[in-house]
Amino acid sequence: MLEQLLLFAPGFVLGLFMSAVLAALGVILRLRDEALSAFSHAQVAVLGAMLAAIAGWPLLIGAWGLAMLVAVAGLWLIKPVAAVASSRHLLVLLLAWSACLLLADNHAQARLLSASAVEGQLLLVQWRDVVAHGVVGALGAAVLGGVSKALLAHQLLPWLPGAPGRAHALARELAVVAILATGALASGIFVTLALVLIPAWSVWASARGLRAAVLQAAILGASAHVLAFGLALVLDQVYPAVMIVVLALMAAAASLRRKALGR
Repeated sequence: MLEQLLLFAPGFVLGLFMSAVLAALGVILRLRDEALSAFSHAQVAVLGAMLAAIAGWPLLIGAWGLAMLVAVAGLWLIKPVAAVASSRHLLVLLLAWSACLLLADNHAQARLLSASAVEGQLLLVQWRDVVAHGVVGALGAAVLGGVSKALLAHQLLPWLPGAPGRAHALARELAVVAILATGALASGIFVTLALVLIPAWSVWASARGLRAAVLQAAILGASAHVLAFGLALVLDQVYPAVMIVVLALMAAAASLRRKALGR
């Protein structure tokens, strides 16, 4: 067991960090009902990683690069086609998913990456991958924290002067993309989506303020990762499936606790 822990230590550390960051991001996205955007960005990131694998480039560069390009295109090019944000994200999701299927059907490297996009790569990462993914995720979280306050203030109090410009919106979009692309590449699409959705939903009704909700969601996501990673190793099961089950059980426990307390 100790040998397994040492062997998979890089994946454990990276998963712990990304679980906390993605869960905290989920609270920010829930404020603007942007859960679908998380799925579309994650799928685009996988497509970018596939293209990078075929070209012989680092996967993280391909994932983040294409996701950023699509995010910028969504603000300027796709918006006239689908004015509603949810429609834009759904269009991007479907196109990216179709492209992934075509690549996986025609390229062996893309086919391998398509499978790992579901299961994640936490058990395969090395310490150098932890540093690279961690830097991108941390930069995204820092930028998001810097611009979200101004954007949230304008959303809640739109009559106040000094509305944030398009640069703020673009910086926020790119920060969200950086976090989701890193999460999708490391933990897989469905674990990323579960971390964005479930912890935020679990703490939404009980947290006293936005900061408390972000902190509680991050703790819940990190705790779920520790438990799921350990169970996956001990029971010799697939980590993503165990992680989602653990998150769902934690959410159910939180819901029962709120009902018991009458909240």
